[in-house]
Amino acid sequence: MERIYLDKSAVITITDVYTVRLEMNGEVWENAELRRLFPISDRDHWISVIDKGEKEIAVIKSYSDLTEESAAAVKACFNDYYLIPKILKITECNDKTGMLKISAETDHGHTSFRVRNRHNDMKIYDPDRVIIRDSDDNRYEIESLGALDKKSWLLIASFL
Repeated sequence: MERIYLDKSAVITITDVYTVRLEMNGEVWENAELRRLFPISDRDHWISVIDKGEKEIAVIKSYSDLTEESAAAVKACFNDYYLIPKILKITECNDKTGMLKISAETDHGHTSFRVRNRHNDMKIYDPDRVIIRDSDDNRYEIESLGALDKKSWLLIASFL
């Protein structure tokens, strides 16, 4: 089967928290789901639209290929599905028990978590974006190390 790529003729609307309605070429798919093919490294491109049976209907190469309304619907769907709190400030970062303990202020409030293996669970992406996976498999993001205050940067830098 040939892969179908969506363009501005496709109409995507939200139907529920994680589902959308897709209208394309006279066909309609209700309760379709969206999945980023590269959720960490390329959030704005390569999005798969799948049906209830997990079969791919089409692919969105880029938000720019869609109308503003359809792109907004896709982004809104991802707000909760791919919720990754952004770390704004680090208040504690130590490695006394063999696991790194981090306390931080995020865009969703204060949190504390542990990181099992800092070499595998803390990744730096270009240019200075960091994704941290905690021991419960939750993810946190530092959008820019350079944007952190000096104390936060000093607390985390030696563990990266």
